[in-house]
Amino acid sequence: MARILVDGEWYEEIALASLYESDLEQIVLAQAASLYPGYYTIPFKTLVCSDDGSARPDFALIDNEYAEWWVVEVEMAQHNLAGHVLPQVRTLAQAVYGQEQAQYLCAKCPDLAAAAVLDMMKGRQPRVLVVINTPRPEWAKALEQYGAGLAVFEVFRSEKNHHIFRVNGEQPRRLAGVVSLCSLDPLMPRLLKVDSPACLGVEPNTRVLIRYRNQVCEWERMDSQTDVWLSPVASNPLTRRVRYELVRLMDGSLEIQKHAS
Repeated sequence: MARILVDGEWYEEIALASLYESDLEQIVLAQAASLYPGYYTIPFKTLVCSDDGSARPDFALIDNEYAEWWVVEVEMAQHNLAGHVLPQVRTLAQAVYGQEQAQYLCAKCPDLAAAAVLDMMKGRQPRVLVVINTPRPEWAKALEQYGAGLAVFEVFRSEKNHHIFRVNGEQPRRLAGVVSLCSLDPLMPRLLKVDSPACLGVEPNTRVLIRYRNQVCEWERMDSQTDVWLSPVASNPLTRRVRYELVRLMDGSLEIQKHAS
């Protein structure tokens, strides 16, 4: 079992059997400001449903500018991956998120702007982050099929009951300077589907000038109950099956750039 020496004090890794899932969750939440800077960390223990089931996540991470959000599931590494973890992750990744969930989150965190949260949920589905208490490299590959990330949060304790933590794996980080990722809708290829509509600064049914390849094009924001698109007023200069970035320039205007994936 791993040990860590800090300033003459030995820290022993807490045994798997001696740490409960609820304990790990509380420890992670207590360290959230350091773990997830730039995000609101909000308890999210409400039932969410997809076409093939229901699940109850542990907490949510919402970008301070509402560019993206994550649904977080804290798990113990000794849990069964195929029978327990993957079904929950599949449900959380495919669940329907809307007004009910936005109201729940805003009730838990009054600092949130309700309209921005609801707008955010019209964009890309939240990514799922699974946090476990010891490395399980084989989990990462299995979680990829649902676009989920895996983070490892190990707890070490000294004889003086001091704690230190070892963190690795995926950590939510927003793309600097990028307002939103976007791509042409495969079902309506004239329309540009926006992943993070809360950051656009453009009201529904209004037009905005956006630069692309040194030309300025006019686009109109279109909303459905669950999605947001930008529709070109004239011809569409973009290419199908390409990911783009909407970038805010120094003068406050928007520019479309190809996403370097």
